[in-house]
Amino acid sequence: MKFLHLIVPLPGQLERIQQIASRVAPSLLKLLRRGDALKPATGYSATLCAAFGITPQQDWPMAPICAAAEGLSANDYWLRLDPVHLEVGMGGLLMHPPGNLNLSLPEAHALIADINRHWHDQRLAIQAVSPTRWYLHLNEAPNLHTTPIDQMVGEYLTPCLPRGADARPYLKLINEVQMLMHTHPVNLARENAGQPAVNGLWLWGGGRLPTCKSTFDLVAADGFEAQALARLAGCRYAPPPNALSDLDASGRALVALAPADAHGDIESTLAKLEQDWFRPALRQLAWGRIQRLRLDLIGQRAVSLTPAQTWRFWR
Repeated sequence: MKFLHLIVPLPGQLERIQQIASRVAPSLLKLLRRGDALKPATGYSATLCAAFGITPQQDWPMAPICAAAEGLSANDYWLRLDPVHLEVGMGGLLMHPPGNLNLSLPEAHALIADINRHWHDQRLAIQAVSPTRWYLHLNEAPNLHTTPIDQMVGEYLTPCLPRGADARPYLKLINEVQMLMHTHPVNLARENAGQPAVNGLWLWGGGRLPTCKSTFDLVAADGFEAQALARLAGCRYAPPPNALSDLDASGRALVALAPADAHGDIESTLAKLEQDWFRPALRQLAWGRIQRLRLDLIGQRAVSLTPAQTWRFWR
C-alpha cells in the first residue's frame, strides 16, 4: 500500500490513553513515539477536511460539501442547521446529537414546514433531504464562526455557541424556533411515545463549496460527511473494515474508525484496536508493505511514519 491515513477517535486525555496503551496497546505507543509529529486538526470534520487539502473558511465548510452530495445547489453559502435534543445538565445545556433522535423524514418535514413559515419574513428556509441533516442556503456569507457538531459530545452549549458580528441575530431566530418546537405536534407525539423531543437546532459547517484534492483511491469511513468528501474528490467510498487485514492492500486509503463510546471501557477498546489495527500497521510498515502511514488520534496527536522510521528503537 502506498499510503494509509488512519483516523482514530478516542475519548479522554492523551496521558490517560497512553497510560492504558502501555498495558494493552504497545504498538500504538511505538507508532506515536517513532513517527514525526504533525499538527493535528481539532475534531472529526476538521481532520477529514484537512486530509483532502481543504482549508477552513470561516468554518470548516462541511455544509456545502454535504449539500452538494445530497443534490442541492452548489452555489453561494451553505450552513448546516441540524435538529438536536437539548438537556439541562449540572453546568448548563447539553446536546444529544441528531443520530440519537431516530427522527423520521415525515417528522422532519412537518417541523421544517412550520419553521419555514415562521421565518418567511426573514427570507430564510431550511432544506432537507435527510431527516437529520438540515441546511440553510444564503446568498452572502454572514460574519459567523461555529463549532462542528462532532465536537459537541459531552460539551456544554454556551462556550460553543456561534461567534461573530452576525451571531446574535441568528441565535435570536433559533431561540424563537425552539420555543415553537416546544409545543409542536410532532414533539408532543414523540414525548408521548417516549422518544426525545427535537427541541434544538445546531448551526455549523458554513462555507462555499471548496476545491478538493483527489488524495485517496479509497475512503473507508462511517458517516455521511466522509461519503460526501469522497464524492467531491472523486474517489471510491466504502464502510470501514473490521481490521487492517480486510483492507485492499493497493493504492492510497483513508480509514476513519467509528468513535469509541465515551462511557465504555477504553481499555477493551484499545486492546481491540491494537489487535486489529495498531500492531498490523506497525508490522506492515516495518516490512515495507505500507510505504507511508499517517495516524491521527483526533484532537490529540498526529504522526507520520515511513518503514525506516519504525526502527527508531531509541525513541
